[in-house]
Amino acid sequence: MDIYTILILIHLLGTVLGVGAATFAEFFYLKALKDGEISPDEGALLKTTYSVLRVGLVLGVLSGFGFLLLYRFTGQEERLLDPKLWAKMTVIVILVINALLLQLHKIPFWLGASLSITSWYTAMILGSWRGITYSYIEIMMGYFVAVAIMVVVLEWIKKLYLGKELINSLKK
Repeated sequence: MDIYTILILIHLLGTVLGVGAATFAEFFYLKALKDGEISPDEGALLKTTYSVLRVGLVLGVLSGFGFLLLYRFTGQEERLLDPKLWAKMTVIVILVINALLLQLHKIPFWLGASLSITSWYTAMILGSWRGITYSYIEIMMGYFVAVAIMVVVLEWIKKLYLGKELINSLKK
């Protein structure tokens, strides 16, 4: 098995873990809040989910860095000029910063959750969509619109699932 194939497998594993954990984190968090508090068991499940998310992020970042090195040292420098690659790297940097800010409680959870899930799905889409002809600016504009939409969607799901009374009691 060559280095490119190994990097692909690690990158896919990181993406699968990240997208899956980000998705389940939202479901588990909402389910945990249904009764107005997060029990120790629910907290443990969320902690495990966030650990899986971090493993996915580390695998994605390390394998992504491996691709950059591979392209540089195998004469494929032109691949480093791809706007899709730069957009994906920007999204991953946002994802890393978001994870740090969430861990330090320096960003509102509603924004951090929206950034996280949108970033993971964006990275997956950019990594798998062949033949994208959009510029860096167009991709990033689409990403920020998707984040804004996700803020609204997650808030709507939260209100629908938890109900307004419970949401108001959690804010107190």
